[in-house]
Amino acid sequence: MKKIFPLIFTVFCVAVCAVPSLGMFFRPADKPIGNERKEKAPSITDKDGSFNFSYFNQLGSYYEKNFAFRPEMIQADASINANIFKTSNIDTVIVGKNNWLYYTSTADDYLGKNTLSGSEINGVVNNLKIIQSYCESNGVQFLFTVAPNKNTLYPDNMPYTYSAKVSGTHNKDLLHSALKDSGVNYCSLFDPLSAQKETLYFARDSHWNNKGALLAYNTVLDALGKSHDDYSTANVSRKKDFTGDLSKMLYPLSSEPEYNYYYGAEDKYTYTTNTKSVEENMIKTSNPDAAGSLYMYRDSFGNALVPFFASAYNTATFTKAFPMNIRQGLESNKPDTFVMELAERNIKWLITMPPMVPAPELTYFKSSGTIKGSASVNVQPCDYASEYTQVSAVVDSSAIDADAEYYITVKDKSGSEKTFEAFCHKSDDGNGCIAYLPAESFPADSEYEIKITVKNKDGFFELGS
Repeated sequence: MKKIFPLIFTVFCVAVCAVPSLGMFFRPADKPIGNERKEKAPSITDKDGSFNFSYFNQLGSYYEKNFAFRPEMIQADASINANIFKTSNIDTVIVGKNNWLYYTSTADDYLGKNTLSGSEINGVVNNLKIIQSYCESNGVQFLFTVAPNKNTLYPDNMPYTYSAKVSGTHNKDLLHSALKDSGVNYCSLFDPLSAQKETLYFARDSHWNNKGALLAYNTVLDALGKSHDDYSTANVSRKKDFTGDLSKMLYPLSSEPEYNYYYGAEDKYTYTTNTKSVEENMIKTSNPDAAGSLYMYRDSFGNALVPFFASAYNTATFTKAFPMNIRQGLESNKPDTFVMELAERNIKWLITMPPMVPAPELTYFKSSGTIKGSASVNVQPCDYASEYTQVSAVVDSSAIDADAEYYITVKDKSGSEKTFEAFCHKSDDGNGCIAYLPAESFPADSEYEIKITVKNKDGFFELGS
């Protein structure tokens, strides 16, 4: 008897551990949870019929999201952690007070942690100037706006474990200050949203509700000077039918829906793409009763904006592709307006993944000399668009002003030399610049002599060691 009980216990433990794996044959967890995307089972061979050497890694990733009873296990674990220990069982969700949930990726902004430096914020502004200049040179009106993080507007339900702020400095404040006299057409949503007594974000989702989206829509179109329906006389319906993304992540089996508001905007336009959901990466719409053409980059905050903006324009294109290929987007859709909406937590994208536009050529400049420093230069095919060769440089120099602009001079074998304005760029290797050049004129496999020029307040200076 002394030997039989350990054996029974061992068999029981092995059987329990085997349930998620063996259960995949009968009840796989084949529906994505929260913001996850559905994964296909990996193939043991590549397209050419050869063995897929990544098969076992891919199989492990597939198993992690598809083992049997996964939603039930996540649900049980989440309930125990949230209700007893007041914490989250997944690292993407923060469990707050009063059943509120927050997105973990907003924690740094909330705490004033890992804030962009002054030169990096100025780099963001400089990049927006290049984008706006490119749009205006093509006859397109440009506007940039930022969707506030939920805990920026509604911090009261953040858990006490986040009460120790690292700093009172936040990227949004630095950006607002830098944009003030920059000439960038910027529309702030922070003041109009925070001025409302009513809560305009969901408790268990990371985004605004339709009422908050409507306020953002009206604020942006007012800033653009575009005539539009403000839905002030709309017949509004209130339905308890919205299930939050954070709630789905934490409680995949019993997420409680919240109230949302509907203004009838959905009835004013039609999709010209095979669109099933406003969450799709590319959406095109048409409203024959409206005027104008819109091209809009939007992240997940833009899901609720789509019906309003689609109703206000004759044609509209909404994209989530980032980094943006702005030249391709404008040439393909020929809009008269380009709106770029970016969540507060993603401000840094504008310097870590600058959008793709052809680098503006500088036809004349007068050098004022050299400054000490060094640059590590890389020339390669563009990571995201084959029509470009990207020239990037990581720059090390204490003599560069915080608001400096970068220029890249490219000299080919024939001796032909051209200078281009570059985006400011932040990479894992350091800060510097990046420019997108047409691959047909500057193939990546050719040899070039590259010079980096910095425009400080005192003029243009070539970077020399």
